[in-house]
Amino acid sequence: MTAPTPDRRARQRERRRAELYDVALELFVEKTYEGTTMEDIADRADVARATVFNHFPRKAAFLAEWASRRRGKALEAAYAGGPESSARDVLVRYFTEMGSLAAASRRESVAVILGSTGLPDTWRRSPLAAEFAGIIARAQLTGEIDPAVNADRVGLFLSSSYYAILTAWSSEEPAPFDLTEELVGTVDLILNGVLPRP
Repeated sequence: MTAPTPDRRARQRERRRAELYDVALELFVEKTYEGTTMEDIADRADVARATVFNHFPRKAAFLAEWASRRRGKALEAAYAGGPESSARDVLVRYFTEMGSLAAASRRESVAVILGSTGLPDTWRRSPLAAEFAGIIARAQLTGEIDPAVNADRVGLFLSSSYYAILTAWSSEEPAPFDLTEELVGTVDLILNGVLPRP
């Protein structure tokens, strides 16, 4: 019998990782994030606990993976309009996709969002904040946004607003407002400000 090729091993590893991810999300919905242990995930997936840790070194890594997958889809949607898109158009498409993804899988989204609210990484400079800062910096290069504006600060403000809105949306049943509408309104508020125009 020959040993599996590295490509085959990599595919098997990726399948196992995907299986563990799916099992963890199922358990977060059933038992909450806090109520789920790494042992629960191992038991449900019928693997050793060490196998779970080999793929996800801590429970919060499942949340990070969930967020990364969502951001990937949102970034793809955000830039679907081409390089000439305005910062507002890019951000609106990004937030619209995030809102649609959350609404389409509400139970999973609620479980993950409520599970992540107490984690310090959620409120620090996240990859989401960096993505938003990149959108703002790109718009500064084209002259669409004032170059004196701190793009990192705007990115942090956009991401903090996103987390706050998503947490409020997740905290009530049924959903207390249209998530996408609220997110898009926040983009306009941040980009336009609250002061009257001169």
